[in-house]
Amino acid sequence: MSYYAIDFGTSNSLISYIDNNGNSKLIPIDHDGDVILKSIIFTPSQREWYFGKEAIEERENNDGEGRFFRSIKKFLAEPNYKGTEVHGKLVSIEFLVSKILGHMKIKADRYVGENVSRVVLGRPARYSLDDSNDKLAETRMEKAAKLAGFETIIFCPEPLAAGLNFSSINEKSKAINVLIADFGGGTSDFTILKVHDKDYSPDDVLGMSGLFVAGDALDGQMMRDFISKHFGSQIEYQIPFNDNVLRFPKKMMLTLCSPAHISILREKETWELLKEIQSYSISDEYKRLIEQLFTLVEEQLAYPVYREIENTKIELSSKNCACYTFKQSSINIEEVISEESYRESISPTIEKIKNSMLMAFEHSSLELSDIDKVFITGGTGQSPYIQEMLRNIFGAEKISDGEVFQSVINGLSEYAKLQL
Repeated sequence: MSYYAIDFGTSNSLISYIDNNGNSKLIPIDHDGDVILKSIIFTPSQREWYFGKEAIEERENNDGEGRFFRSIKKFLAEPNYKGTEVHGKLVSIEFLVSKILGHMKIKADRYVGENVSRVVLGRPARYSLDDSNDKLAETRMEKAAKLAGFETIIFCPEPLAAGLNFSSINEKSKAINVLIADFGGGTSDFTILKVHDKDYSPDDVLGMSGLFVAGDALDGQMMRDFISKHFGSQIEYQIPFNDNVLRFPKKMMLTLCSPAHISILREKETWELLKEIQSYSISDEYKRLIEQLFTLVEEQLAYPVYREIENTKIELSSKNCACYTFKQSSINIEEVISEESYRESISPTIEKIKNSMLMAFEHSSLELSDIDKVFITGGTGQSPYIQEMLRNIFGAEKISDGEVFQSVINGLSEYAKLQL
């Protein structure tokens, strides 16, 4: 009765094998042998689908011709997202997710020499604050897993999994209260867990909370405040025979600041409106900036544009300023960003994350001082601004950096062992 455990993330995905005896092992899943698979798809033709680093390489080999997907997990809780056109055919979000899960299953089955049909799937504490949308997302994930070839599907909240991992690797002479802070690409999740040397019980979960603000939101904030102007977000345009001077539509700005949604700008009505905006722009410079936006969308350059945002964000963590530079095709951007201005830019986002974390305490009988240890997991948890916020609240001596990318998958494996 073996299982797989799968951590399907907004940015990265991992899979672990749990055999009948309760032994677990991470499976090398990317084509270069890495256990971490970037949650990316590239398909240049109906018969060709690539994933992870190979998707990035093949996109470059094909000069961007094809469909490129990232952060598709974000669409699971969107009831209005009915699908997208791929090679002339409308495909659902369940189908796209199943392509990644199916790829992982095929690679893992070959590695272990077994057709494993049972899976423990990680899920955020909440896919959505709306109960019906939260249920919709889980239902879509279940359908995707079935399309990928799984028959028995068990869900486990990701922050709980991180807590189980913490519990399994720490010696416990007495019960302690641990805050698990899981910062991913799409969500920030928090679980207060009582850790002890006895078997896990659902009563050990003392509080949970979460929100859909994490690494992608921090990247989107840099796009909004510093980079988007190079794609026309500050332009002004005037429709003939109308005295009103109009600005870049807010809805388009939201789309531009979400790497998962940029391809939506290519939809017919939106595209025609952009053409109209360019035509009626009140200066040639504004027209040039909109042309850069067209290039971004048409040549599917969202991934490299946001990859450079990530690089700049990392540089700012150790320097007083950094220069965002992107020169590809007809796009030419150089933007110097100071650490001070970036800190000010993201402070409302950090505050939202903090307030969500405090909600976990409202659902428990604990005070902040009752927390004995704070366990950070997820790539975004390495942000110095996130860590600073946690240190200010709990004190540096209580903060513990875990296995940044592997704590959730290891905890999901522990949860799978409970099913044996």
